[in-house]
Amino acid sequence: MTGMMGMGWGHRQHQLLLEETAQQSDVLYIALVNPMGQVIAHSDPTQVGKVLPLSFPSPGKTSHHFSEKEQKSFDVMRAYQPWFRQRGHRAGGSTDMCESWSTQAQPQWSSSAQPQGELFLMVGLDPKPFEEASSQDIHQTILLFGIMFLVGAAGLVSLIWAQHYRSARCSLQDVRAFASTIENQMPVGMMATDQEGRIERANEAARLILRQPEGITGMIDDFPCFLPVANRLKKEERVVEQEIQCRVSETETAPLLVNAAHIRDGEGRKTGYVLLFSDMTNIKQLEEQLRRSERLAGLGRLAAGVAHEIRNPLSSIKGFAKILAGRFKEDERSRNIAEVMEQEVERLNRVVTELLDYARPTELQKKTLACKDLIKNSLRLIERDALQQGIRVESTVHPEDLLVEVDPDRFTQVLLNLYLNALQAMDGGGTLKLAAFREDDQAVLKVSDSGSGIASEHLPHIFDPYFTTKPKGVGLGLANVHKFVEAHGGEIEVESTQNRGTTFFIRVPAAGEDSPATGLLAGKSAGGYEDGRERQAIASHSG
Repeated sequence: MTGMMGMGWGHRQHQLLLEETAQQSDVLYIALVNPMGQVIAHSDPTQVGKVLPLSFPSPGKTSHHFSEKEQKSFDVMRAYQPWFRQRGHRAGGSTDMCESWSTQAQPQWSSSAQPQGELFLMVGLDPKPFEEASSQDIHQTILLFGIMFLVGAAGLVSLIWAQHYRSARCSLQDVRAFASTIENQMPVGMMATDQEGRIERANEAARLILRQPEGITGMIDDFPCFLPVANRLKKEERVVEQEIQCRVSETETAPLLVNAAHIRDGEGRKTGYVLLFSDMTNIKQLEEQLRRSERLAGLGRLAAGVAHEIRNPLSSIKGFAKILAGRFKEDERSRNIAEVMEQEVERLNRVVTELLDYARPTELQKKTLACKDLIKNSLRLIERDALQQGIRVESTVHPEDLLVEVDPDRFTQVLLNLYLNALQAMDGGGTLKLAAFREDDQAVLKVSDSGSGIASEHLPHIFDPYFTTKPKGVGLGLANVHKFVEAHGGEIEVESTQNRGTTFFIRVPAAGEDSPATGLLAGKSAGGYEDGRERQAIASHSG
């Protein structure tokens, strides 16, 4: 369009070249200026000839800057150095820019627009694409920063959540371990059920109390003793406390103290029930011992008063009976009556003496004895009676060197009472068995007979003072047995079935193996009883 080759160059061609080039979308203007700042050529013809205040770049350098004059632009300026072929020169020849311009272009410039020395080319570029790109980059950077910030924040929050999760999990594990320790180590039985009564959890203590070796499963209805408590829970919102009798085996019933309450979730809704229960057997035994002690205290006060009020008249009655027996030596009937009076007075005096002995605190003189010697010497006291009744006596001691620390007289009296009761229960003959063995740190003496046994309704009362089923019995024999065993720090239990016999278990602390054994006196019976009359005195007071 501008005739670049084969035509002469001048102002018109340069002006046209600048105007056409300025048609590019990103080019605002193109101008050619001389060192004086005068516009030689411009893409806008109206600007030709104007003088612009410009700062020219150093030789061989390019300057650029933003301009905010009429229209914002990015101005680039550099020295103008065209290259072309001159007429009459060889192809590829070149001349200096100013000389070429003088010889070729100068004749065609007007006097007002004639170039003066070196020329400079200015190009004004539209900064909008750059600004848009820059703005887009900024937006993308901000977006990327926002995304990275969100990702970082999410990562930070995730780390915080993970830390809180680990902390919560550790806390939960600690709580579970704490709850499990309490559940498994506490001596109180615990059962937890759902709303339908299905047993979901039970601890070891509950299994032991209820005698469930396979564990506790199933429904609460499988344990009928808990049904009254469960029914109360369905009607009441508060904690329920109730004492029940629970059958733990075919022959054994245990008293239980039950505390029950509702289980609720975090929103307060009922999700089940929890039952805590403890075996009250030992407490009941302690209560019974306390009642027995209270009865003994009252009996002691009564015995002191009775002994004081009865013994003085008894002495007078006994003296008058002897006088009457002496006066009626020839009247056999009267003499017999007087002798019976004297015997009954003596019997009443023995009852008072036994009552005082029972009420009086027991003083023991303990010695370390071999069980086999204690049993051997105590059995001598009933050998003749057993032989006369056709009763076989058997005894075993294991180990043979088993030692106990007891009062010989008191403990022989305990065994003798049990022997005599056994002989009286076997009128038609039978077997009396005595066994001694060690159980942990206790020595256990087992006295069994094959006699008539004790009725189940009488078993709870056989150790009560003055309880007896014998026509001539006073009821202090087994009461004294119980008292003496307890004084030795032991305990006595009884098992009996009517017509199948009775077994007494006496548990006392065993002596150490290094304790020297003391032999019993050979010239006197172990318990201090020298004849059958004293044994019958004990038997008359037995229950």
